[in-house]
Amino acid sequence: MNRNVHRSRARARRAAVLLLPLLVLAGTMALDSATAEAFWWWPPPPREEAAPTSSASSLPAPTLTEIPYTSGEHGYPYDAVPPPSGVVGEPALNTRFLERYDYAEKEFKMSGATDVYRENGFWSSNGNWNISVTQSNVPYTTRLLVRYPKNPAKFNGTVIFEWTNVTTGGDQDPVWSEIGEEAVRQGYAFVGVTAQKAGMEDLLRWDPKRYAGLGDSSDGQSYSIFTQAAEAVKAHSATLLGGLTPKRLIGMGDSQSAFRVDTYVNAFQPITHAFNGFIAVGRAVTAAPLGNGLIATSPFPAYIRTDNTAPFIQLNTQGDIVELDAAAARQADNAYLRTWELPGASHIDAHEAAYEIETIAREEPSLPVPACTFGTPIEGTGTVLDGVNQVNNTSLYEVETAALVDMQRWLAEGVPAPHEPSQISTTPVFFGLYDLVNSNQYGVGGGGIRMPEAEVPTEEYSVINFAKLTAESLNPLTLFGELTSFFEASQTGSISNPEARTAGLCLLSGYFNNLSSATLKALYPTPESYANRFKAVAEGDVAAGFMTPTQAAESVALAEAGYGPPQQPLVRIP
Repeated sequence: MNRNVHRSRARARRAAVLLLPLLVLAGTMALDSATAEAFWWWPPPPREEAAPTSSASSLPAPTLTEIPYTSGEHGYPYDAVPPPSGVVGEPALNTRFLERYDYAEKEFKMSGATDVYRENGFWSSNGNWNISVTQSNVPYTTRLLVRYPKNPAKFNGTVIFEWTNVTTGGDQDPVWSEIGEEAVRQGYAFVGVTAQKAGMEDLLRWDPKRYAGLGDSSDGQSYSIFTQAAEAVKAHSATLLGGLTPKRLIGMGDSQSAFRVDTYVNAFQPITHAFNGFIAVGRAVTAAPLGNGLIATSPFPAYIRTDNTAPFIQLNTQGDIVELDAAAARQADNAYLRTWELPGASHIDAHEAAYEIETIAREEPSLPVPACTFGTPIEGTGTVLDGVNQVNNTSLYEVETAALVDMQRWLAEGVPAPHEPSQISTTPVFFGLYDLVNSNQYGVGGGGIRMPEAEVPTEEYSVINFAKLTAESLNPLTLFGELTSFFEASQTGSISNPEARTAGLCLLSGYFNNLSSATLKALYPTPESYANRFKAVAEGDVAAGFMTPTQAAESVALAEAGYGPPQQPLVRIP
């Protein structure tokens, strides 16, 4: 077969596969002839493995320039930890929290040059991906957002590098929103890396004076930028970390950035050895391309190479299985790989949403809060948030934080992270190309990591939601039209249309509804019986390594006070 024809059909096949979850959600499967042909050509014919990776060119070290904290039009960095807002139910992670633990927040421009790469040989699903240089010495200027304990005695030696996320506009730090509180308590340093072109452009648009000069040629530079950020911290910790000495570097990414972390592990880490470990949250069946877009050149499925020797935890939710087909990329754990699955949880949880609502309300006050169709509305804040349906509040953030703590033990003490007890229960369909989750009456899939919300339910969950819902919108062709943002993001990596942004965030955020008082009374005759069952599950999760003692204590305290999981307002157990 002609190679160009094969590649064209491969691209069509990957696009069709990622549309499968949407078509299944709509309750029908109407494949046109082009999509049918894409599936006809699955799986791809066997190909020979690529030649060894070409070595990178010799590049000068990047220069680092601190950005004065109060400079620019806004007087603070984009993604700065927000000050307390005074809104009922606001996140604990704010400037007062940083001050309590004596943490610094600084921002730097990093300027240098990178190589740009292409695939070397055929990339197969096994993840043994080779690359070669196509351009050398391509200039860029980006930003690093840095947080660290001012007291060296409080530093635990580990630096978290977040590949910031650009999908929904802006240059967001969803990993920080989830793990930030525990990271500060435990003395981690943090570096947010603006690795992609869309993030640099958004920063420049937001504050042209503060971010003057930011930019690069394309996302073909993103992987080298991520590497150079790690190398810069090791070489210039006196500048970037106030003199702290880093011992361990962890690369992290969420959602689209998780796709990029997967590609980094498969194609770049074997060459650079820049990081000691990785955590990817919310990956898809595919991985990211070497250049622009989401999945333009990724094999289906994209596994993690089995010869990787940097400890790696992949954390996927039930929502990632439903919407991103993550179950089709399942592979066995090995000496350096763990895959965890969290039933009941959506791609975005309420903890992340609450933090990002605070930061975005400060940075982009004209940007509306996503108004989704289903769920339980916020009440009692006295703000525009009242009446907005809340995001699925299954505690993804607690498991993500546990992954960080387990990774720290793995790297610092040589104690590997735990294996999950089982995978989320699914039924494969469409010849194994997609998996349906086997859920109970509360919307929680069987198996996986069993958190208290799953084992001691007070709510029913959905991992998807809609911005607009009519009988017509459930038609897969209409849904396809409403999700044009997906195709925009698949080429640019970022969504710029506000309506498309809302539609995408609703799909990824899910919702919950409280169980009736009669149902709760039947399940838990007294508030004490609920609290005792909740505490037992939480203690089991702590012992297994899927929950930190601090966060377990916070959740148990809420249960012992007679309340269900965090929401606004809190709901009492009758």
